[in-house]
Amino acid sequence: MINKIEKNWNNVPTIVDQTINDNCIFENTIVGFGILIIDTDFINDMHMIAEKLKDNKNLLGLITAIYNEINNYFYSDNDSDKSREETYLSNYVTDEEGMIIGTKLSSLKGKNIAKCSEKSLAAYIILRKMYEMNYITRKPSLVLSYLSTKNIKNGSHAFVMLDKEMCNDFTKHLLFDVENPSLIEHDGKQEIAVGLYSLTDDEYHNLINGYECSPKSLYEFISPSYHEISGTRTYGNVDYVKTKQNNFM
Repeated sequence: MINKIEKNWNNVPTIVDQTINDNCIFENTIVGFGILIIDTDFINDMHMIAEKLKDNKNLLGLITAIYNEINNYFYSDNDSDKSREETYLSNYVTDEEGMIIGTKLSSLKGKNIAKCSEKSLAAYIILRKMYEMNYITRKPSLVLSYLSTKNIKNGSHAFVMLDKEMCNDFTKHLLFDVENPSLIEHDGKQEIAVGLYSLTDDEYHNLINGYECSPKSLYEFISPSYHEISGTRTYGNVDYVKTKQNNFM
């Protein structure tokens, strides 16, 4: 059981691959001093989604359904002019001495401010429940690392990995970036698809050891008619210099 999740600052990503306990503390470094409390109500809500989707045996269909359920949970039609930090502060809870201890994740439902931290936690709890109940065979893990794109370098980022040990094809290591859907071109038409990436063994080992990798969209493995046009995404620390000893590529 995990009771506290915090980001490492030594280039090596934080990897969570156990059950998250009720009222687990998550040090959300993206929001500054904002601390998430993964409360019982939120965990129960995610478990209900897992039960709802348990009969979906198609991998892409399942991941897409999870992506949609998470967005439906955190977003609503209610207009709000509060920033992400203001929303955290206006929903904080205190201990018996009146000290702020954090913001319950369930209190952010429908507040329209969820980013990679909240969404990846949700996806992980859903997938972990499905794995524990044998609804899926891929073991999920929550990863706190970095993401670099054309416009951002080494931005703190959270995502989910789905790994299948007894597998030797392109689906062995999958990276689910629930915050960033992909723009896919298919038969000359553009469509939005879930951010699901296939990693080789070398790319996977680079990622979990803190080095960078730029995986290929799973859609491009499925059919040559699919082509991602979102632009290259590099996961891991692009400034973490590889040595001959630790170069997995």
